[in-house]
Amino acid sequence: MPKGIISFILLLIAVAVSACNYAEPPRPVSAGSKPRTATIESAIEKVRHDQIPRPDGSSFRLSDLSGKVVVVDFWATYCPPCREQAPQLAELNRRHKDKGLEVIGLSLNEKKDQEEVLDFMQKVGMNYTVGYADDRFSRAFLKGTEDGTGSPPIPQLFIFGRDGKLVEHLVGYSAEHGVEYLDRIVTEQLGRS
Repeated sequence: MPKGIISFILLLIAVAVSACNYAEPPRPVSAGSKPRTATIESAIEKVRHDQIPRPDGSSFRLSDLSGKVVVVDFWATYCPPCREQAPQLAELNRRHKDKGLEVIGLSLNEKKDQEEVLDFMQKVGMNYTVGYADDRFSRAFLKGTEDGTGSPPIPQLFIFGRDGKLVEHLVGYSAEHGVEYLDRIVTEQLGRS
């Protein structure tokens, strides 16, 4: 393979990884951003009944989760902040699953990376539903969040109330938006009918 092509491929990999490593600090983007919230909800409605493949070969649909508080996390095995956030989501799931919470991890890894995904899930203790986010789901959730690299940074976290309305959207990860912060939002949403 010509040296120029190899350099170009290495540059693309570096940009993809840097989108995760150097993303802006986490920030809530749903608060005060009604147009963005409405856009996300409308886009998600279009994929709500589509099948999401799981690493074990089964699948699920977002529409299967009606009436639950749902946390959706976009992550990838190559993303260091995702490695930090996943155990916090596992703890959130442990605390509230029996109360009506559903945590969903949508991996941006390709299906061919299944062994890597399964290894990641085991290492970080993911005790919640994991699926692969294809282009339709990535566009529905992440379109409009691109950063300076041109790619949407990850992790990105979406919290939906029992009514299916988006109540929180976080871009990036920090301890300030860790399990205690998420627990407050989830507990409030679980208390609503």
